Amino acid sequence: MMSVIENRAIPILSESAIIPMYNLLKANVVRSRSPFSVILITIQKSSLKNPAIDETAKEFTALLQRKLRQTDALFSLDHKNKMEWGIILAQSGEEEAGAFLQRLHEEVHLEMNQGDRTMVSYAIGVMEVRNSGVPWPLLIQAGRRALQQSSFPSAWHIDYVGVAKQQEREAVKVSIIEDDEIARDILETTIMRMKVDHVKQQVRSFQDGLDFLQSDWFYSSHPHIILLNDILPRKNGLEVLHALRAMPNNGKFFIFMMTKRNAEEDMIHAYELGVDQYIPKPFNLRLLESQMKRVFVRLWS
Repeated sequence: MMSVIENRAIPILSESAIIPMYNLLKANVVRSRSPFSVILITIQKSSLKNPAIDETAKEFTALLQRKLRQTDALFSLDHKNKMEWGIILAQSGEEEAGAFLQRLHEEVHLEMNQGDRTMVSYAIGVMEVRNSGVPWPLLIQAGRRALQQSSFPSAWHIDYVGVAKQQEREAVKVSIIEDDEIARDILETTIMRMKVDHVKQQVRSFQDGLDFLQSDWFYSSHPHIILLNDILPRKNGLEVLHALRAMPNNGKFFIFMMTKRNAEEDMIHAYELGVDQYIPKPFNLRLLESQMKRVFVRLWS
Protein backbone atom coordinates (compact mmCIF):
# COMPACT_ATOMS: atom_id res chain seq x y z
CA MET A 1 0.00 0.00 0.00
CA MET A 2 1.22 3.45 -0.91
CA SER A 3 2.33 5.48 2.09
CA VAL A 4 1.60 9.19 2.19
CA ILE A 5 4.07 11.34 4.08
CA GLU A 6 3.37 14.91 5.04
CA ASN A 7 6.08 16.97 3.36
CA ARG A 8 6.71 20.26 1.68
CA ALA A 9 4.13 21.25 -0.91
CA ILE A 10 4.86 20.03 -4.42
CA PRO A 11 4.54 22.51 -7.31
CA ILE A 12 1.74 22.57 -9.87
CA LEU A 13 3.14 21.70 -13.29
CA SER A 14 1.85 22.71 -16.69
CA GLU A 15 0.85 20.12 -19.27
CA SER A 16 4.01 20.81 -21.29
CA ALA A 17 6.08 20.02 -18.18
CA ILE A 18 4.17 16.87 -17.23
CA ILE A 19 4.33 15.15 -20.65
CA PRO A 20 8.10 14.35 -20.44
CA MET A 21 7.54 12.77 -17.00
CA TYR A 22 4.67 10.70 -18.39
CA ASN A 23 6.75 9.55 -21.36
CA LEU A 24 9.64 8.56 -19.10
CA LEU A 25 7.43 6.53 -16.76
CA LYS A 26 5.63 4.99 -19.73
CA ALA A 27 8.89 3.95 -21.39
CA ASN A 28 9.97 2.05 -18.26
CA VAL A 29 6.64 0.46 -17.37
CA VAL A 30 7.24 -2.82 -19.25
CA ARG A 31 10.83 -3.35 -18.12
CA SER A 32 10.15 -2.36 -14.51
CA ARG A 33 6.78 -4.15 -14.47
CA SER A 34 5.64 -1.36 -12.18
CA PRO A 35 2.49 0.50 -13.28
CA PHE A 36 1.68 4.08 -12.45
CA SER A 37 -1.60 5.97 -12.36
CA VAL A 38 -2.85 9.21 -13.87
CA ILE A 39 -5.81 10.79 -12.07
CA LEU A 40 -8.10 13.58 -13.25
CA ILE A 41 -10.34 15.34 -10.73
CA THR A 42 -13.05 17.89 -11.38
CA ILE A 43 -15.65 19.66 -9.24
CA GLN A 44 -19.18 20.18 -10.42
CA LYS A 45 -19.42 23.98 -10.55
CA SER A 46 -23.20 24.02 -10.16
CA SER A 47 -22.76 22.48 -6.71
CA LEU A 48 -21.06 25.64 -5.48
CA LYS A 49 -22.24 29.18 -5.06
CA ASN A 50 -19.96 31.64 -6.85
CA PRO A 51 -18.24 33.15 -3.75
CA ALA A 52 -17.15 29.68 -2.64
CA ILE A 53 -15.59 28.55 -5.94
CA ASP A 54 -12.19 30.26 -5.61
CA GLU A 55 -11.86 29.41 -1.94
CA THR A 56 -12.69 25.74 -2.53
CA ALA A 57 -10.23 25.51 -5.43
CA LYS A 58 -7.43 27.01 -3.34
CA GLU A 59 -8.10 24.76 -0.35
CA PHE A 60 -8.33 21.60 -2.45
CA THR A 61 -5.13 22.48 -4.33
CA ALA A 62 -3.32 23.05 -1.04
CA LEU A 63 -4.61 19.73 0.28
CA LEU A 64 -3.31 17.88 -2.78
CA GLN A 65 0.06 19.57 -2.49
CA ARG A 66 0.37 18.44 1.12
CA LYS A 67 -0.75 14.87 0.58
CA LEU A 68 1.17 13.92 -2.55
CA ARG A 69 4.65 12.41 -2.33
CA GLN A 70 7.71 14.12 -3.77
CA THR A 71 7.86 11.34 -6.40
CA ASP A 72 4.32 12.18 -7.55
CA ALA A 73 3.22 15.13 -9.68
CA LEU A 74 0.36 17.61 -9.59
CA PHE A 75 -0.51 19.31 -12.86
CA SER A 76 -3.03 21.54 -14.59
CA LEU A 77 -4.37 20.90 -18.09
CA ASP A 78 -6.01 24.29 -18.39
CA HIS A 79 -4.78 27.22 -16.29
CA LYS A 80 -8.14 28.94 -16.80
CA ASN A 81 -10.07 26.07 -15.24
CA LYS A 82 -9.51 26.25 -11.49
CA MET A 83 -11.83 23.31 -10.84
CA GLU A 84 -9.80 20.61 -12.59
CA TRP A 85 -6.65 18.87 -11.34
CA GLY A 86 -4.35 16.17 -12.67
CA ILE A 87 -2.13 13.82 -10.65
CA ILE A 88 0.53 11.27 -11.54
CA LEU A 89 1.13 8.65 -8.85
CA ALA A 90 4.47 7.00 -9.62
CA GLN A 91 4.81 3.25 -9.02
CA SER A 92 1.15 3.02 -8.02
CA GLY A 93 -1.51 0.96 -9.78
CA GLU A 94 -5.22 1.62 -9.55
CA GLU A 95 -5.50 -0.25 -6.25
CA GLU A 96 -2.96 2.08 -4.61
CA ALA A 97 -4.59 5.05 -6.35
CA GLY A 98 -7.96 4.03 -4.91
CA ALA A 99 -6.48 3.84 -1.41
CA PHE A 100 -4.93 7.29 -1.83
CA LEU A 101 -8.26 8.74 -3.01
CA GLN A 102 -10.05 7.18 -0.05
CA ARG A 103 -7.67 8.91 2.34
CA LEU A 104 -8.02 12.13 0.37
CA HIS A 105 -11.81 11.89 0.62
CA GLU A 106 -11.57 11.56 4.38
CA GLU A 107 -9.37 14.67 4.52
CA VAL A 108 -11.81 16.60 2.31
CA HIS A 109 -14.67 15.59 4.59
CA LEU A 110 -12.79 16.74 7.69
CA GLU A 111 -11.22 19.94 6.41
CA MET A 112 -13.46 21.33 3.68
CA ASN A 113 -17.09 20.42 4.35
CA GLN A 114 -18.22 23.74 5.75
CA GLY A 115 -21.06 26.08 4.80
CA ASP A 116 -21.75 26.17 1.06
CA ARG A 117 -19.12 23.53 0.40
CA THR A 118 -21.01 20.69 2.12
CA MET A 119 -22.70 20.00 -1.24
CA VAL A 120 -19.55 19.91 -3.39
CA SER A 121 -19.47 16.98 -5.83
CA TYR A 122 -16.19 15.53 -7.16
CA ALA A 123 -15.81 13.39 -10.28
CA ILE A 124 -12.57 11.44 -10.58
CA GLY A 125 -11.04 9.42 -13.42
CA VAL A 126 -8.26 6.94 -12.63
CA MET A 127 -6.14 5.50 -15.42
CA GLU A 128 -3.63 2.80 -14.54
CA VAL A 129 -0.80 2.77 -17.07
CA ARG A 130 0.72 -0.61 -17.92
CA ASN A 131 1.10 -0.10 -21.66
CA SER A 132 3.89 1.99 -23.14
CA GLY A 133 2.02 2.45 -26.42
CA VAL A 134 -0.68 4.84 -25.17
CA PRO A 135 0.16 8.49 -26.04
CA TRP A 136 -0.65 11.33 -23.67
CA PRO A 137 -3.45 12.90 -25.77
CA LEU A 138 -5.32 9.59 -25.98
CA LEU A 139 -5.00 9.00 -22.24
CA ILE A 140 -6.26 12.47 -21.32
CA GLN A 141 -9.06 12.28 -23.87
CA ALA A 142 -10.29 9.03 -22.32
CA GLY A 143 -10.07 10.46 -18.81
CA ARG A 144 -11.92 13.64 -19.69
CA ARG A 145 -14.61 11.70 -21.52
CA ALA A 146 -15.22 9.68 -18.36
CA LEU A 147 -15.51 12.90 -16.34
CA GLN A 148 -17.88 14.48 -18.86
CA GLN A 149 -20.11 11.42 -18.86
CA SER A 150 -20.24 11.32 -15.08
CA SER A 151 -23.65 12.24 -13.71
CA PHE A 152 -22.15 12.93 -10.27
CA PRO A 153 -24.22 10.15 -8.64
CA SER A 154 -22.42 10.80 -5.37
CA ALA A 155 -20.36 13.52 -3.75
CA TRP A 156 -17.16 11.54 -4.46
CA HIS A 157 -17.49 9.51 -7.67
CA ILE A 158 -14.58 7.51 -9.15
CA ASP A 159 -14.41 5.98 -12.63
CA TYR A 160 -11.61 3.54 -13.45
CA VAL A 161 -10.68 3.97 -17.11
CA GLY A 162 -8.88 1.03 -18.72
CA VAL A 163 -7.44 2.78 -21.78
CA ALA A 164 -3.81 2.00 -20.81
CA LYS A 165 -4.25 -1.01 -18.52
CA GLN A 166 -3.69 -3.80 -21.06
CA GLN A 167 -0.23 -5.22 -20.36
CA GLU A 168 2.21 -5.51 -23.22
CA ARG A 169 3.99 -8.73 -24.03
CA GLU A 170 7.64 -8.67 -23.03
CA ALA A 171 10.27 -10.25 -25.25
CA VAL A 172 12.12 -13.15 -23.61
CA LYS A 173 14.96 -14.74 -25.54
CA VAL A 174 15.44 -18.50 -25.63
CA SER A 175 18.64 -20.15 -26.88
CA ILE A 176 18.84 -23.85 -27.67
CA ILE A 177 22.45 -25.05 -27.77
CA GLU A 178 22.30 -28.65 -28.91
CA ASP A 179 24.39 -30.55 -31.47
CA ASP A 180 21.61 -33.07 -32.28
CA GLU A 181 19.58 -31.54 -35.13
CA ILE A 182 16.42 -33.55 -34.40
CA ALA A 183 16.50 -32.64 -30.71
CA ARG A 184 17.05 -28.95 -31.61
CA ASP A 185 14.05 -28.92 -33.94
CA ILE A 186 11.78 -30.62 -31.41
CA LEU A 187 12.77 -28.20 -28.65
CA GLU A 188 12.42 -25.16 -30.89
CA THR A 189 8.95 -26.21 -32.10
CA THR A 190 7.81 -26.94 -28.54
CA ILE A 191 8.97 -23.58 -27.20
CA MET A 192 7.54 -21.60 -30.11
CA ARG A 193 4.12 -23.17 -29.50
CA MET A 194 4.05 -22.33 -25.80
CA LYS A 195 1.48 -19.74 -24.77
CA VAL A 196 2.47 -17.62 -21.78
CA ASP A 197 0.66 -14.46 -20.67
CA HIS A 198 2.57 -11.21 -21.22
CA VAL A 199 5.55 -13.03 -22.78
CA LYS A 200 6.69 -13.18 -26.40
CA GLN A 201 9.44 -15.76 -26.80
CA GLN A 202 12.21 -15.18 -29.36
CA VAL A 203 13.91 -18.49 -30.10
CA ARG A 204 17.23 -19.27 -31.80
CA SER A 205 19.11 -22.55 -32.09
CA PHE A 206 22.87 -23.16 -32.13
CA GLN A 207 24.71 -26.35 -33.03
CA ASP A 208 27.52 -25.85 -30.52
CA GLY A 209 28.91 -23.53 -27.88
CA LEU A 210 31.31 -21.68 -30.17
CA ASP A 211 28.52 -20.86 -32.62
CA PHE A 212 26.54 -19.36 -29.72
CA LEU A 213 29.41 -17.42 -28.14
CA GLN A 214 30.45 -15.91 -31.48
CA SER A 215 26.96 -14.52 -32.01
CA ASP A 216 25.70 -11.23 -30.55
CA TRP A 217 22.40 -12.86 -29.60
CA PHE A 218 23.00 -12.91 -25.86
CA TYR A 219 24.28 -9.35 -25.37
CA SER A 220 20.91 -7.58 -25.17
CA SER A 221 19.26 -6.82 -21.83
CA HIS A 222 16.29 -9.13 -22.46
CA PRO A 223 15.57 -11.94 -19.99
CA HIS A 224 17.19 -15.00 -21.54
CA ILE A 225 16.56 -18.72 -21.07
CA ILE A 226 19.37 -21.05 -22.14
CA LEU A 227 18.81 -24.75 -22.96
CA LEU A 228 22.37 -26.02 -22.94
CA ASN A 229 23.72 -29.48 -23.71
CA ASP A 230 26.80 -30.28 -21.66
CA ILE A 231 28.66 -32.18 -24.40
CA LEU A 232 29.20 -30.18 -27.59
CA PRO A 233 31.74 -30.46 -30.45
CA ARG A 234 33.18 -26.95 -29.96
CA LYS A 235 33.03 -25.13 -26.62
CA ASN A 236 31.22 -27.53 -24.34
CA GLY A 237 28.37 -26.65 -22.03
CA LEU A 238 30.54 -25.88 -19.01
CA GLU A 239 32.65 -23.46 -21.05
CA VAL A 240 29.52 -21.66 -22.23
CA LEU A 241 28.21 -21.60 -18.67
CA HIS A 242 31.44 -20.08 -17.40
CA ALA A 243 31.38 -17.38 -20.12
CA LEU A 244 27.77 -16.41 -19.36
CA ARG A 245 28.22 -16.27 -15.59
CA ALA A 246 31.31 -14.10 -16.07
CA MET A 247 29.19 -11.39 -17.69
CA PRO A 248 28.30 -8.37 -15.50
CA ASN A 249 24.57 -8.75 -16.23
CA ASN A 250 24.49 -12.55 -15.90
CA GLY A 251 21.37 -12.39 -13.72
CA LYS A 252 19.25 -12.11 -16.87
CA PHE A 253 20.12 -15.73 -17.77
CA PHE A 254 18.21 -18.79 -16.60
CA ILE A 255 20.25 -21.83 -17.63
CA PHE A 256 18.96 -25.37 -18.11
CA MET A 257 21.78 -27.92 -18.36
CA MET A 258 20.76 -30.98 -20.43
CA THR A 259 23.00 -33.97 -19.80
CA LYS A 260 23.26 -37.76 -19.71
CA ARG A 261 25.27 -37.46 -16.51
CA ASN A 262 23.02 -38.05 -13.55
CA ALA A 263 25.52 -38.70 -10.79
CA GLU A 264 25.05 -36.59 -7.69
CA GLU A 265 28.58 -35.19 -7.95
CA ASP A 266 27.96 -33.99 -11.52
CA MET A 267 24.76 -32.24 -10.49
CA ILE A 268 26.41 -30.52 -7.53
CA HIS A 269 29.30 -29.38 -9.72
CA ALA A 270 26.92 -27.94 -12.33
CA TYR A 271 24.89 -26.06 -9.74
CA GLU A 272 28.04 -24.67 -8.15
CA LEU A 273 29.12 -23.33 -11.54
CA GLY A 274 25.80 -21.49 -12.00
CA VAL A 275 23.27 -23.86 -13.55
CA ASP A 276 19.68 -23.03 -12.57
CA GLN A 277 18.06 -26.31 -13.57
CA TYR A 278 19.70 -29.70 -14.18
CA ILE A 279 17.87 -31.87 -16.76
CA PRO A 280 19.06 -35.50 -17.01
CA LYS A 281 18.57 -37.18 -20.39
CA PRO A 282 16.35 -38.71 -21.56
CA PHE A 283 13.81 -36.21 -20.25
CA ASN A 284 10.06 -35.87 -20.47
CA LEU A 285 9.26 -33.11 -22.96
CA ARG A 286 5.99 -32.19 -21.24
CA LEU A 287 7.77 -31.89 -17.92
CA LEU A 288 10.41 -29.63 -19.47
CA GLU A 289 7.66 -27.50 -21.00
CA SER A 290 6.00 -27.09 -17.59
CA GLN A 291 9.32 -26.16 -16.00
CA MET A 292 9.96 -23.56 -18.70
CA LYS A 293 6.51 -22.04 -18.27
CA ARG A 294 7.26 -21.57 -14.58
CA VAL A 295 10.48 -19.79 -15.52
CA PHE A 296 8.61 -17.49 -17.93
CA VAL A 297 6.22 -16.58 -15.12
CA ARG A 298 9.11 -15.94 -12.72
CA LEU A 299 10.87 -13.75 -15.26
CA TRP A 300 7.72 -11.68 -15.67
CA SER A 301 6.72 -11.39 -12.01
